[in-house]
Amino acid sequence: MEKPKRSYYLPGKLVAAFDRDCAKSGYVKEKVVAAAMLAFLESDPEGRSNMFERLDVFLRSKKKS
Repeated sequence: MEKPKRSYYLPGKLVAAFDRDCAKSGYVKEKVVAAAMLAFLESDPEGRSNMFERLDVFLRSKKKS
């Protein structure tokens, strides 16, 4: 039986929320981090997979800048 991969990245929408929060105040508020963790933990495996794919696209686009 194959062991599932485990990753702890944020979904793309929450990365955008982090960016907005940082742009406004220079840091990410605790409630934004808590919301990110809750959204990740409550998602199903397919939802998490989609989050990782969006994050990968986001991170690759940032490297080119």
